Amino acid sequence: MNLNCPKCGGEDTRKLTLVMDQGGAAEKGARLGMAYGYNFMLPMFTIVFAILFGIVFAMMNGYLGLIVFAGILYGGFMLRKKFKNKVKSRYAGLPAEMRQNGFQCNRCAHQFIPG
Repeated sequence: MNLNCPKCGGEDTRKLTLVMDQGGAAEKGARLGMAYGYNFMLPMFTIVFAILFGIVFAMMNGYLGLIVFAGILYGGFMLRKKFKNKVKSRYAGLPAEMRQNGFQCNRCAHQFIPG
């Protein structure tokens, strides 16, 4: 079986399961903390700020308060959607066959299944 990279011809390749586990506990803990912030804290603060600013602007005009409330909610959840992809692993979208049988080149980072 030829384990050379088909893209660059490099001989320095590693099994993809080893590359995925390389991050260790510190990296996984940092990802968990970021996921907690993006998935829980950001929506919670968005709702609190939307209610507070909605009430303040509703004292001036009811429609203005409703628009501010909806705008802050929309902006906060769009911000969450933007940041959500940062906590995903690079290897999260790989098919099962690539995870089990795949290799990654250490020179060009090309992922392949040796054939």
